[in-house]
Amino acid sequence: MYSVFIDNILLPVTPEKITWTYKGQNDTVNLINMEEINRIKVPGLMEFSFNAELPGGMRPYARYETSFKEPFVYIYELEEILNKHKSVMFCIKREGLPYKRAWFTTKKQVTIESLTVNEAANEGLDIILSIRLKEYKIKKSTKVSAFGEIDNMVRESDKVIPKVYIVKKGDNLWNICRKELNDGAKYDEIAKLNGIANPSTIFPGQVIKFE
Repeated sequence: MYSVFIDNILLPVTPEKITWTYKGQNDTVNLINMEEINRIKVPGLMEFSFNAELPGGMRPYARYETSFKEPFVYIYELEEILNKHKSVMFCIKREGLPYKRAWFTTKKQVTIESLTVNEAANEGLDIILSIRLKEYKIKKSTKVSAFGEIDNMVRESDKVIPKVYIVKKGDNLWNICRKELNDGAKYDEIAKLNGIANPSTIFPGQVIKFE
């Protein structure tokens, strides 16, 4: 089963297809002797694009974190992210895969580049939302080479994730995952990794592993 989140927004229907685009920026230059050589540059930012169905009524295949939400609520929430010019976490959780494959999660800090609302009368109240996301990185430092390009001194905005965490008084697994992994929804995954049968029962001094 796939679950797709943009920030803390669970898409009610998992997109049928998500396209990942890796953009290279390599080019060629001509030397004084007219010899052509390759010039390798830092890769461009990754992009994600997909269509998301927003049901206008209860559907047996749709999922919600609490209760049914109208399509316009999702559109408003995503517009808020777009208008505030902020980056958010894009998360694809894969669980219950066939052939006993291990479940895993893909996470990227992204910006919303475009939202296209597709509403058709013959679809009733359903809306198809076309979404394009772009990987988000911040520049920590730069170094210009002899060719005038920026060397690979760009780091992702995500902080380095620690390997373990020591539980403190008042902690709970959701808050620990929110603080250390930027995603409270990973609490169930971390509980399974640490052999914790009940995620609500952790104690001070307990060592929580993240990998």
